[in-house]
Amino acid sequence: MRELARRVKKWIALAKKPVAERRVAFILNNNPCAGAEASIGGGSNLDAPESVARILKRMADAGYNVTIPESGRALIDLILAKKAMSEFRWTTVQDIVANGGALELMDMAAYEPYFRTLPQGVQQRVSETWGAPPGAGMVLDGRILITGIRLGNATVHVQPKRGCFGARCDGSVCKILHDPKCPPPHQYLATYYWLEHVQKADVVVHVGTHGSLEFLPGKGVGLSQECFPDVAAGTMPFLYIYNSDNPAEGTTAKRRGYATLVDHMQAALTSGGLYDNLEEIDNLLTQYETTKNDPARAHALGHFLRDAIIRANLYRDMHVTEGYTPSGAGRKGTRSPLKD
Repeated sequence: MRELARRVKKWIALAKKPVAERRVAFILNNNPCAGAEASIGGGSNLDAPESVARILKRMADAGYNVTIPESGRALIDLILAKKAMSEFRWTTVQDIVANGGALELMDMAAYEPYFRTLPQGVQQRVSETWGAPPGAGMVLDGRILITGIRLGNATVHVQPKRGCFGARCDGSVCKILHDPKCPPPHQYLATYYWLEHVQKADVVVHVGTHGSLEFLPGKGVGLSQECFPDVAAGTMPFLYIYNSDNPAEGTTAKRRGYATLVDHMQAALTSGGLYDNLEEIDNLLTQYETTKNDPARAHALGHFLRDAIIRANLYRDMHVTEGYTPSGAGRKGTRSPLKD
């Protein structure tokens, strides 16, 4: 009840705080086992980086003290340039720090007192899986990297890795994303602690379906202090931009991540369709399939179909090498590479 009261108090404080002083943290998804470029801001039916860029523009118009990236592409380019992500395979912690991708190097004088306040069972599970603080992975000289970029009073973070601390994918340093028993690494907990107690974010916005916080180990509903979503989330107000077509997992984000959902519609999609010679071939194939009881028409369509395939150069992918002149081209005696 105390945590609930504190969270409600922070929502009220957020509403009363002058807009120009509000601190907002955006969390982009970090897909497991993907390349650096593919790991940033994936969202089901949502262009998450472009959404963040446009939200920041609207925030600036409303009086927030934020820096506006030109576009979602520019935001991603900035994150990549600074190496501001939890990444192990294509970069090192030294590279992240050298390029400005770490907002803070959290030493043990800051992290351990927090970690020791956690329930004994939580401390034991994290330490047994990832080692004693600071653990392994996103650590340099005994300090935990808090990665992200600062845009005025806003920060943008790629969510910490849920279950790995190295480049190998053999099970020794990586865990399954939805493993119901695997606790998050120290850097994961340190990042959310930093957002609440160091950055003092007034609100955290998870962008896109879906991240990993709501799938951390613990009870399904009615979380206790030993459930890891409760441990990581603290008492910060959470907004979650979520796909409205996924109500089941959206409910999980509400129940286990304490999130207030901001739904978005499915992306508008149209069929790509065919074009030019490919469309002609598709039409001829459809006609051919409907003329099996009309041998004469089928034979004529077969010639048209062969000509269309040659014009589209598809016969080359069929490994046919003989020369061919389409019907009516006037080269007498030339054979078709496509046999009847």
